[in-house]
Amino acid sequence: MSGGSSSGSAVAVALGIADIALGTDTAGSGRVPAALNGIVGIKPTLGLVPTTGVIPAARSYDAVTVFARTLTEAQRALAVVIGPAESDPLSRTWPDDVRLSAPEHPRVAIPRDEDLTPLSSQARAAFRTAVKRLEAAGAEATVIDVSPLLQAARLLYDGALVAERYAGVGEFIARDPSAADPTVAGIILAAAELPAHALAADQERLDVYKALAHRLLSGYDALLLPTTTEHPDIAAVQADPVTINSRLGTYTNFVNLLDLAAVAVPAGGADGSPFGVSVITRAFEDQPALDIAARLTGEQAPAPLPDTGVDLAVFGAHLRGQPLSHQLTDTGARYAGEVTTTAAYRLTALTTDPAKPGLVRVGPGAGGPITGERWTLSPAALGRFLAALPAPMSLGRIELAEGSWVLGFQCDPYTASTGTDITHHGDWRAYLASSGS
Repeated sequence: MSGGSSSGSAVAVALGIADIALGTDTAGSGRVPAALNGIVGIKPTLGLVPTTGVIPAARSYDAVTVFARTLTEAQRALAVVIGPAESDPLSRTWPDDVRLSAPEHPRVAIPRDEDLTPLSSQARAAFRTAVKRLEAAGAEATVIDVSPLLQAARLLYDGALVAERYAGVGEFIARDPSAADPTVAGIILAAAELPAHALAADQERLDVYKALAHRLLSGYDALLLPTTTEHPDIAAVQADPVTINSRLGTYTNFVNLLDLAAVAVPAGGADGSPFGVSVITRAFEDQPALDIAARLTGEQAPAPLPDTGVDLAVFGAHLRGQPLSHQLTDTGARYAGEVTTTAAYRLTALTTDPAKPGLVRVGPGAGGPITGERWTLSPAALGRFLAALPAPMSLGRIELAEGSWVLGFQCDPYTASTGTDITHHGDWRAYLASSGS
């Protein structure tokens, strides 16, 4: 079998018929087909991609997804289709405090051995190999109990939430049940008999699971799971469609229910078939998921989502490897390369703890070019920086050698004049190396 209700899209990509394809995902059909066809499937945070025009499966939990052969191609397509739409009442926009990057050493939760019992021995070995690859790329893997998430997954089909499926297409199928797959028709038509109080009770249970998931994943940048359990043939599915499809959704069904994001990527093979894993993150942490997934595919981390970040230039204690760099990485700020100022600036070493320099504008040609770093961070993170900024530092526009201006750290002229002029070093790290600091 090729993997679920969006498997046609996945097959088109896997065979090279299309470079990218869209799918839908309520229970995992934007991810399971990716795993079974050895390609990438991105399931974004609910509401980021409008579902206008999509026939609902379960309106509250439906997502539009992207398939591609590489993570970079998939993200480029996703960036195009993301965006709020007035036509979709569940459409959402990025929050002001969105994290734009995974940290250099992300903390990744992984399941216990007993949570992997649906997998064959080869599939468990393939999963362990994926974990080792992440660790080799700098991640810290920690075992947690994911059974509450797997329990929440059962609410999608085994509880009253299936009433949303009847609300979406039930009357249409009731008019002509023979026009639909009999298994699907049976599930949807049975939902017509569910009492309203049962739906309300399951929605309350789901709220409890959401809070539990938040606590469970607190302190972790992502959760790594197998994307699916097995790769059955068509005859097996025809013989027992409900049981097998339920197993295939073991590690995917809870994701939309709990408002999480996921990126499914290939991870070798098992039992003669492609094997895949999924990087799962909290809502709106789509970019950290992509960054961590890139460590598995070996690709360079794609450009950040969203494009609403603010660039900030730093020249001292916030540089990578310096004492205050964590203040940037803790907010999910993204490193965007080196910058160099025009020769209108001077750099002085201040008497602060921790040691830091002061950058001050002295006029065209009156200083020297100073090297620093550009970081991109969320508007809320920038606001927190500004509110907590200690004297004598301030934020202002800094002229770069390539002709643009960027927001950056500066120092008031009086305090800068009391420090040691280190402009000739051109770089804070070069000064520290020369002084043995």
